[in-house]
Amino acid sequence: MNPIPAVLVTGASSAAKASFVRALLAARPVNERWALLDNDGDNLARDRADPQLPVATTGGCACCTGQVALRTGLVQLIRQSRPQRLIIAASGAADPVALERVLRDEHLARALQVTHRLCVATPEQLSGCPPPARERWQQQLRAADFVVATNDAAAQALGAMLATFGIVDKRAIRAADALLALIPPPTVAGATAA
Repeated sequence: MNPIPAVLVTGASSAAKASFVRALLAARPVNERWALLDNDGDNLARDRADPQLPVATTGGCACCTGQVALRTGLVQLIRQSRPQRLIIAASGAADPVALERVLRDEHLARALQVTHRLCVATPEQLSGCPPPARERWQQQLRAADFVVATNDAAAQALGAMLATFGIVDKRAIRAADALLALIPPPTVAGATAA
């Protein structure tokens, strides 16, 4: 059995992250069965009533006190729903290194493979946060494959902030572009490459 592709979504702003996850779930191809593990406490499970989109919630920080709950939630969700893709919305306090350690557990690694790591952020959240939180969010930014912003202006502002944090190998992209990277539009039969 091939591992289930998983998308890990972290980030400083719960509201922006929840908005992005909702947009991602809404863009799900109708013929694909996905599942969502919500560790961010945004009640994404309450918002979904789609049998093609099973949702589980876990409490506690996914990387420390909630590791057992995260593992258990993932195993149950995978066994019960057998999704074709799994979305994991992690708590804003999650340490990405510890979170990756949980997801690379030998048993979980056989069942799922994290294909994309996204960090959803807003310039306001990052600029106004106290140093301990800023350090955690910078860790999440560094661990992400790409940083997701709500619009062009936010992407430009986040890009400048990444540079000030010394994160030069990442760029911030609009949520719409992130969705296209995750779910490319279907190809049209008979279309030729330009």
